[in-house]
Amino acid sequence: MVETPVEEVVEAWVSELGDQVSVSATTLQDFLLDLWGLLADGPPRAGLERWLTETVGRNLYTTADITERLGRLFGIETVG
Repeated sequence: MVETPVEEVVEAWVSELGDQVSVSATTLQDFLLDLWGLLADGPPRAGLERWLTETVGRNLYTTADITERLGRLFGIETVG
């Protein structure tokens, strides 16, 4: 199975998170903006836009929440 560039970026970032328990909202925003730039218009990009809007009102995200949401958003089973 060949991974798309988006899947590669997601899996690389999840791997980079390693054993971290949480990530700042600004760190997540940076990642989501990079990912947003790779996506064409469609449901995943719209979902990312909603998530980016949400990060403005938060300070912290657990890595478990991040990996779960990325998996749902992009249908990547190996995330998490």
